[in-house]
Amino acid sequence: MQDHTNRTRTGTTYNNFLPNAKGVIIGEQQYFTQNNTDGVDPTLFVQLAGYVGQVSTTLGMPDADRAELERVAQELHTEATSESPEPGRLRQFATQLKDKLLGAGTTIAATMGTQMADQALAALVQ
Repeated sequence: MQDHTNRTRTGTTYNNFLPNAKGVIIGEQQYFTQNNTDGVDPTLFVQLAGYVGQVSTTLGMPDADRAELERVAQELHTEATSESPEPGRLRQFATQLKDKLLGAGTTIAATMGTQMADQALAALVQ
């Protein structure tokens, strides 16, 4: 047994740090692929929040409504850029933005924002 545990192995050694890893494979593999579907890709939510922030002044909304729209967009951005975005909160903020954009009228900017919200919400289901 001593000879087996003390023998020198040739080849390359890779040390990987995997924080919060789930389904980690331990051992030696020549070819290895791991698909991780845990979590959410927040990219569409970040884009939605940024877009709303850019167009909020062009929507013709009363100041109080515009301020609320911008507040929700900021909350969405904060959640989407957090270390571990929660799908429920992303859904909540994106839905609120969509509802507020629908209430803003039928401008091109509002329609595009609504479509972006739909795309972001659809990404949560996949």
